[in-house]
Amino acid sequence: MFLFNLQICYAQNNQNSFAISPLQGFTIFAPYNYQLKGNFYGLELAYQLNMSNNNVDWVRILHVKDIAFSASYFNLQSVSTTGGPGFPGFLGNNFGLLTMLDISLFKSGKTIFIFSPGIGFAYATQTYYTNNNPIVGSHVNLAIQAGFKIETPISATTKITAGLDFFHYSNSAYRLPNDGVNNINAALGIVKDINLTGPSRQKPTFGIDDKQSFEFGIGIGRRGFIQAGQYINNQTGKPVTLTDSATQKSAISNLYNAGIYAGYSYRLNELFSLKIGTDAVYYFKPFSWDNFYKTYQETGTSFDKYSLGISLGTDVWMGRMALSGNFGYYLHYNSINPVHYYWTLGGKYYLNSWIALNAKIYLHGFEAQYANFGLVFNVY
Repeated sequence: MFLFNLQICYAQNNQNSFAISPLQGFTIFAPYNYQLKGNFYGLELAYQLNMSNNNVDWVRILHVKDIAFSASYFNLQSVSTTGGPGFPGFLGNNFGLLTMLDISLFKSGKTIFIFSPGIGFAYATQTYYTNNNPIVGSHVNLAIQAGFKIETPISATTKITAGLDFFHYSNSAYRLPNDGVNNINAALGIVKDINLTGPSRQKPTFGIDDKQSFEFGIGIGRRGFIQAGQYINNQTGKPVTLTDSATQKSAISNLYNAGIYAGYSYRLNELFSLKIGTDAVYYFKPFSWDNFYKTYQETGTSFDKYSLGISLGTDVWMGRMALSGNFGYYLHYNSINPVHYYWTLGGKYYLNSWIALNAKIYLHGFEAQYANFGLVFNVY
């Protein structure tokens, strides 16, 4: 009888589940030009893969409870700006598709405290190109989400969950304007187990055992044109007319930049690597006062064909995927703006031990310069 009870408990602890959580907005803001106000709300649906019987290194070390595939909806029709052109409803609605990790922080009785980061895509129904939305420049955007929640059972197969999370969407400057939208939400929901067990794996199917490696990366990306208006020429002190909104809406940007990285990586353990390297950005169109509108890239504007910096960072390994972050200092950057520091965020997916698909964003402060897509090569 005792063994029978243990088996039932084990099975229940390995069940996949569905979660549904109504969302109520607390605050919403854009980081640069506009202050937002108004009530907003939404709904989140998630399918959760239970990882308690999965013993791969990153799952075990991070205490990953579930991997969730989440679909969300936000009604932003009542949101407006405190001034300027942001009339009520200008943000429209937002639909998100994200992959989330539920990381167990600690447990009190039967209640689990969880940290839930995630990344994916968001679709905005309104943009600058549909209703002169001054904040959002594209329908399809990159989305990130992070939050804290508690989960406690109310029956053998049902749990309730409550928490707060932060949700951001923007397009990495692929099409401007790109201030980005940020909101903080409260959630209260139900988690229901289903009769399917989570993936069981005791050994990783992919791993890199070498402690040290040299890494070389190359990629390319495009930045959108700035909005219509005027700018003061620092050389003459006279205003420069950029373009009219109709021209901008029909123009296709050719502000292509190429990113090159070369560095050294040291693997601390199964989860973390430390890195040091150099970052170079090649500008296919450096800045010219005579061609302001088609060469200006805000804090990413360069008079020269290239910029060069040195950076420190880390990789977080999750099987074939590694999430990367570097913070750097410019050794050479002839910019229209006094920028000395930069950082990059991205992810790599290894096809085998020596080559990976790579995507990363170059940033100055909270402003995206551009998104870079390419390949990474490792030499061990």
